[in-house]
Amino acid sequence: MTRAPISRNLQALCLAGLALAGANAMAESQYGSGTGTITAQARVNLSVTVPKLILLRVGSTDTTIDTVTWASTLSIPPVPTTPVTGNNTSVDWNGAAPTVAPASTTNTLNVYAWTNAGAGTINCAMGTWAPAAGGPANADFTVATTGTLPHPGANLGACASTSFPSNAVASGTWAYTLGGTPAGWVAGTYTNTITYTAQGI
Repeated sequence: MTRAPISRNLQALCLAGLALAGANAMAESQYGSGTGTITAQARVNLSVTVPKLILLRVGSTDTTIDTVTWASTLSIPPVPTTPVTGNNTSVDWNGAAPTVAPASTTNTLNVYAWTNAGAGTINCAMGTWAPAAGGPANADFTVATTGTLPHPGANLGACASTSFPSNAVASGTWAYTLGGTPAGWVAGTYTNTITYTAQGI
């Protein structure tokens, strides 16, 4: 009597079954035998992966980039006269240089950071001023910190990496104040962007 040849699908199923049986055989197993107390042990390895996460917020929520602004004030001597918008306005000027006072406004932003990495750091980098010359220097902007998230540097001309704790929300405020010598600045509007980078190591 002649047997029909085994189909290829059946052969594949048989091979898969053998492979599974081989995989089961690789699991750790022991046995105990004899008299008295006997034991058999089997071990299972556990593995938990927690991905790193880092969060940083400076200022408003969502994707808004806050703009902090200052405006210097002018005064014409001898009697302090604040200029008003317009042309050909009469003034009793004595020929002395006008007084240009720095903006006294302090701009305060809320800040938050969190990471589960072993250590969190934050740094800052200044862009290029536009226009590039004639206005304030980076060091003219001081930043005072309250709370547990330090500003990376006492002023924007001295950005330096600072650390914050892991697995705890670091928060507080950063208060920006403009100093410098605005009497030496050329009239205009000067703009720049600070980029803060939080890093988890």
